[in-house]
Amino acid sequence: MYNTIGYEDGVLTYFGDTFKVKLNRYSDPDRFNLAKSAAIYLGKKDFRNVRRPLTILRKRHVPAIFRGEMAEFEFIDVSKEVYDHIITYTTANMRAAGGNRALVSDDFTMPSDKMKDPERVRDNIQRSMDAYKDNLESGETPQVSRSAMPVAAKLNTFLYQFNFVTLGESIFKQRIWEKGAQGNTVKVMKAMYELCSFMDKELWDTFYKYHGTPSIEWALTGDKLEKLTMHQLVNLLQDKSLDISQRPAVEVLRSLFGEQKSMW
Repeated sequence: MYNTIGYEDGVLTYFGDTFKVKLNRYSDPDRFNLAKSAAIYLGKKDFRNVRRPLTILRKRHVPAIFRGEMAEFEFIDVSKEVYDHIITYTTANMRAAGGNRALVSDDFTMPSDKMKDPERVRDNIQRSMDAYKDNLESGETPQVSRSAMPVAAKLNTFLYQFNFVTLGESIFKQRIWEKGAQGNTVKVMKAMYELCSFMDKELWDTFYKYHGTPSIEWALTGDKLEKLTMHQLVNLLQDKSLDISQRPAVEVLRSLFGEQKSMW
């Protein structure tokens, strides 16, 4: 079954539709390391208070303690397009990837974005793959042959390790919670998030609330509210004929003013 989490060879694995992501290492599943770091940061004596790191996120303190914890992912059958997006995060702790300078790709992934003519897109990608393979079969080196390889080509297995700050404030925020990322990239990044959430749902739910979609939409809402007087806001709410009596104010305001639009 696609888009599920299970174990493969004893390793927690997300099984996507055309790819797999494995969580090889997760440094602090019980949150004890973060609890101790948070206690020292705040001058507290109870080193096992695992809720204190969540409080630091909620109060938007400097998130330095989260840089000390990491998750290591193994990517299988992921396209070069997605790899190119992952590699932009230069704060990665570690990367292990052979790449197509020495290794060979033998398949590709279709785009997940909306297509007018999927069969035409598939045929064009296949032509690029055929040209790439023709280079290889003609005796050209993988380094030369890859000049004809499409970005949809699947790469050989590669590893990346990121600290929690990079994941929560950059990767997940920019590739999942904000609009605009390409479809296959979104799917792979969601897999990474689901694996982290499996290990510590409360922590990653907190990252989502304070750095994810709710926070992003509230920031957009604030930008628009700055341009309104209270009188204009009240009139707008009345004009919309909204049933707002039992809804949280933040939910109503976000629904009116917080819609994200991709810059693309």
